Amino acid sequence: MQAVANPNRSRVFRLITIASSAMCSFIIGLWGLKLGFGDSIAGIPTDVIGSIVAPLCALAAGGAALSFFAGVDESVDYVFAETQVDKLTGLNARVAMIGKIAEAAVATVRSGEPVFLIDIDIDRFKHINDSIGYSQGDELIRAFSNRLRASLPENVVIGRIGAGEFAVLYPDGQAAKPMDRIVEELIEQLMQPYHLPTHQQSVNLSAGIVAMPKDGSDPVQLLRRSNLALQHARAGGIGNWSVFQPDMGQIADYRQWIESELHTAFVRGDFDLHYQPQLDLVRGKIIGYEALIRWRHPERGMIAPMEFIPIAEETGMILPIGEWVLRRACNDARHLPEDCLVAVNISPVQFMTRDFVGTVREVIQSTGIKPERLELEVTETAMMQDRERAAVILKQLSDMGISVAVDDFGTGYSNLTHLYKLDFEFVKVDQAFARHMFESGRAMAIVQAVVAMAHGIGADVVVEGVETREQLQRLRAMGVRFAQGYLVGQAQPAAKVLSGEAAQFAE
Repeated sequence: MQAVANPNRSRVFRLITIASSAMCSFIIGLWGLKLGFGDSIAGIPTDVIGSIVAPLCALAAGGAALSFFAGVDESVDYVFAETQVDKLTGLNARVAMIGKIAEAAVATVRSGEPVFLIDIDIDRFKHINDSIGYSQGDELIRAFSNRLRASLPENVVIGRIGAGEFAVLYPDGQAAKPMDRIVEELIEQLMQPYHLPTHQQSVNLSAGIVAMPKDGSDPVQLLRRSNLALQHARAGGIGNWSVFQPDMGQIADYRQWIESELHTAFVRGDFDLHYQPQLDLVRGKIIGYEALIRWRHPERGMIAPMEFIPIAEETGMILPIGEWVLRRACNDARHLPEDCLVAVNISPVQFMTRDFVGTVREVIQSTGIKPERLELEVTETAMMQDRERAAVILKQLSDMGISVAVDDFGTGYSNLTHLYKLDFEFVKVDQAFARHMFESGRAMAIVQAVVAMAHGIGADVVVEGVETREQLQRLRAMGVRFAQGYLVGQAQPAAKVLSGEAAQFAE
């Protein structure tokens, strides 16, 4: 990528300028010698001296003009490199990308050929950067940009428009297949683990798509709309993509409201914990409770966790909220029967913080709960972000006596060949599989395979979303040890559970 030459300073223009500077200097030199010294200087004719001095003056003047243009060119290149090129990746910088989008918008209006703007973002890149260090974060961005460049046609325009955010201009005429398949395959390729100098790093992605000229022609507006689609995709889960729709502006406004309210809600004390029981299918007894956060806003009422947890993770508010949940759950567990454990969900952002184990240790010491009564639920995706570090954390938790459950098993992108090497005691099967066991043979087969795999590595299985006795009986026949869901018991406020008012499961 090179700076565009100044049309007012062409090669001919520069040669004329340098030549005229030299000629004028030559004439002025001769004239000055004649005027100042007459016909001779110290007996030497001025013509002889002039033949020496005047060419030197011409050479100096020409050199000065040449240096001027060289300095101008160097300044132009420097300014261009500083403003138009991303130093880390060599891709178009944000300013340059806005210009490219503007050019594409004008071209597509003239030709009528659609151009797609694809906004791709590495989820929670700031927290990845904080956990692995900025030098390794830079290596990740370089590796990501190289793979992105290699996954796209050569003449597709690519730019880095944020810390972990990239934009792609993809003309419809260059698409060999439907755009949805292109984006899905691109995301799948980009989410494969990256081999960094110190470890292997996994990433989650979200993507938003706008089409020109249908979705507009203003580059800033197009970037905003592609980002709205990206945020909508991120709210839908891991590795999602979404096409811009006009009503996404309202969704973005709501997300912005949640973001602005989170800190206030935390300080004001809007959050509370509800507890959902877990049933031991062998003993027919409640053996623990999962702590589930609830947000009751004074004006808008209950706000679902799926609406505010992802935003809390993006903004960093999940760290104080997550620590509060852990501390509150451990405090409440002291009032439960001694043989009951409490399960706490741990955000991937929390799990990968530098002193996560230290925070857990301090909470246990300050609340006085026995470590054996605490279960931490961590998603498999979180464990796969940095497997080596995850292995160290899980070993430290195990040494403390704390049990770990792999949450939402079967919904992530982890590799079983690596997962089995980690220390954990439970595998939690996502509720979607239990709900569809009798509707889909695949769902049934997945549950059976997970149960066999877990038992093979010495882990117990907890199945979420159990709602019927038929499901419960089938799970028991498969060898599932623990179940959780509406059939076992709904999540109840802490006061009811701790006072014993919550109904116990009856066969």
